Amino acid sequence: MKAVDKGRQTPQTPLNAVRAFESAARLLSYTKAANELGVTQGAVSRQISTLESYLGRRLFRRVGRGIELTYPGAQFADDARRALAGIESAASRIMQRPDNAVLTIGATNDASRWLVRRLTEFQRAHRGVSVHLRVLDSAADMHGGGIDIAVLGDAAPSPSLSMLEILREDLVVVCGSELSPPRTAAALTGETLLHIVGYPNAWVGWFAASGVSDVDNLTGPLYDEPALAIEAAIQGQGYAIVPRPSVEADLAAGRLVSPYGGAVASGRSYYLVWPKAKDRLEKVKLFRSFMTGGEA
Repeated sequence: MKAVDKGRQTPQTPLNAVRAFESAARLLSYTKAANELGVTQGAVSRQISTLESYLGRRLFRRVGRGIELTYPGAQFADDARRALAGIESAASRIMQRPDNAVLTIGATNDASRWLVRRLTEFQRAHRGVSVHLRVLDSAADMHGGGIDIAVLGDAAPSPSLSMLEILREDLVVVCGSELSPPRTAAALTGETLLHIVGYPNAWVGWFAASGVSDVDNLTGPLYDEPALAIEAAIQGQGYAIVPRPSVEADLAAGRLVSPYGGAVASGRSYYLVWPKAKDRLEKVKLFRSFMTGGEA
């Protein structure tokens, strides 16, 4: 009888590759799977190649410009889907336990200033829930990042995420309280105007809405993020046109003033986004209800 090498271990199943395969099998597309998982198409392809090498079976075959499952691939897809669902279910049960009272909330930079003010109210209403706020670059950071729920400025639909529009963004003109604003919008064209990379046409749109035309050659300092333009305005460096939600606290505290009233729509929205696997978590439901006005 052949002796068994007790020191030799069976290689572990590559779980990241299984997750990539399950997504590609469900969507029948490496590209769509990559979008869902927040990785590149090449990364999905490499993960599936790793899994095929591990299993010793081809899981997909090319059909024209698309892909389809092989017979072993179809069998494994069903098993993988059930296994991953079981893991998500087990994780949800663990997260439902009383010892897990930390709610990890993600927010993109443009939404974080608006959100912080509301988190104080949320924690006052739910003292048993601790909040961990994390800044996200995009919705792609929702995957595998431990985020329970997020507030994002713009978000693309994803099969694994639920999303709900909670606020349509508008833009207001603000300046530091020590400046003396011109009496008319037309006169403002001669002042220092602060610009934001993500809102290239904001000033032109605002002037047009105010009845001022021929302002295509507006110049002034350019900032990567609204927060930088807001700080510059607070310091009296000029006039900024910024998302109203981002300056609510500064306006209330008198650090900024909005001398011309009114607002123009930016065409963007803020969304509440959460993993579908966490849809029934009590802490997620509490925050979702709070943010959508389900409670006082």
